[in-house]
Amino acid sequence: MMSSKTLTCSYMKSDFPVISGVPTHVLKYGQLDNSNSKNTLFLIIPGNPGIITFYEEFMDTLYAASNQKIPVWGISHAGHVSIPHDIKWPKIDKVHSPYTLQGQIEHKISFVREHIPQHTKLILIGHSIGCYIITELMKCLPELHVLKAPLMFPTIERIGSSPSGRLATPLLQYLRWISVGFSYVLSYIPQQAKRTLIDWYFAKCNIPECALRSCLNLFDPVCVDKITYMAKHEMLEVLDLDSVSLKPLIPRLIFYFGANDHWCPISYFESTRKLFPEGDIRLCNQGYEHAFVLESSVDCANMVWEWLKDDILN
Repeated sequence: MMSSKTLTCSYMKSDFPVISGVPTHVLKYGQLDNSNSKNTLFLIIPGNPGIITFYEEFMDTLYAASNQKIPVWGISHAGHVSIPHDIKWPKIDKVHSPYTLQGQIEHKISFVREHIPQHTKLILIGHSIGCYIITELMKCLPELHVLKAPLMFPTIERIGSSPSGRLATPLLQYLRWISVGFSYVLSYIPQQAKRTLIDWYFAKCNIPECALRSCLNLFDPVCVDKITYMAKHEMLEVLDLDSVSLKPLIPRLIFYFGANDHWCPISYFESTRKLFPEGDIRLCNQGYEHAFVLESSVDCANMVWEWLKDDILN
């Protein structure tokens, strides 16, 4: 059955700052004290779709685990969330598009530079392609004070060669327009009918309210266009693991691979562990799915807190 849990938190702030020219949905559980040189912050970088409200339950649980002492922020990917009606989608230079994979990396770099004080100690938590973005962020901004970076179900290599990637690549390359067109047609049905469709689709699953609400963005053809466009670039650009540039980051990374993940098969876990025997590289034994935010947010958030609490509290 679907979960009826709805997160209505007075300490959660939702905003749409303009980042890389694009109004971007940012969620903040707790605020940073700019006068405090000992700030610590969790920053969530989502997978694809990069709709940060999918992670509300995860973020809320993580914030509660710290007794609401450590803020938890999350940023959506550019163009993946429907913007408020009083804001217009910007016209973007296609040559420097924030909607490609590289553009999304630069989008996160801009957010960190413009919205997070330099002295802040960061725990970067990535999911799926968000893990790749985090490793690129750490390479591009070596001055960041990153305490740890848990990489949840990381798609940081050979996505197009994975079982799901082999299926998705030709669809994204040649038939992406079908999903955009389909969402365009569905965008005209009433909002309540859209929600009824979502509820029906997930009727037998224990899905939190935040995830059900997040799915409404998938009826927006502008968002579906940006989501599939980024995915197409992922398939073509995330290739062999760059072990040389990744090696200096290993002491701060925690890899968490799925035992039955068709985007990141167990052979990738084995090869990563072989490449970095000194690394913290873990294999899920709890049966969590790649899209853990749909049914395992609370468990995964508590698990991540257990991994990190000693580093943070000390």
